[in-house]
Amino acid sequence: MLNSIISEFIIRTAQAQESPPPVLAVPTGTGVTEQGTLFTFVGNIVRWSLGLTGVILFVIIIVSGFNYATAGGDTKKTQDAISTITNAVIGLFIIGFAFVISNTVLSFIFGL
Repeated sequence: MLNSIISEFIIRTAQAQESPPPVLAVPTGTGVTEQGTLFTFVGNIVRWSLGLTGVILFVIIIVSGFNYATAGGDTKKTQDAISTITNAVIGLFIIGFAFVISNTVLSFIFGL
């Protein structure tokens, strides 16, 4: 009796299985799409890297502000914190301009 139940389960399970997806296919329902070209991929990489760099520079500004606030009157620590904040703000401006320029170039050349 148990053997017939197990074999019936195995047979029904084998019959119910669908054919496997094609090789290198993206599963459905994951939010990942296969659409796009090399240019959209490069554009996304540029945008993400500039955004990540901006976030890192913002964190550096926050940490340097904390170092400035906790310098305790030590002029060396204060000057180091001010220098780091100044450099990070300059870096943010450079990243901002790079973001604008890269978006302009990507939209004019590649139509992204």
